Amino acid sequence: MEFTETVVLAGVAYDYDPTCRIALAYCTACAQANEVEVRVENGVPEYPGFVCTHCGAFNSPEG
Repeated sequence: MEFTETVVLAGVAYDYDPTCRIALAYCTACAQANEVEVRVENGVPEYPGFVCTHCGAFNSPEG
């Protein structure tokens, strides 16, 4: 993956690969990096949240 862009999720900027539609987002509970699928429609990122692969915490799209 090539994280060539930045996407803002819940007020935090993350590295983003627009080709794969993957952002490198960090868990709010344990700070583990997670690969999260994010769609950007008309400049607005959309994602349902994610479950951390390390600690299992749910990270909501609202932050």
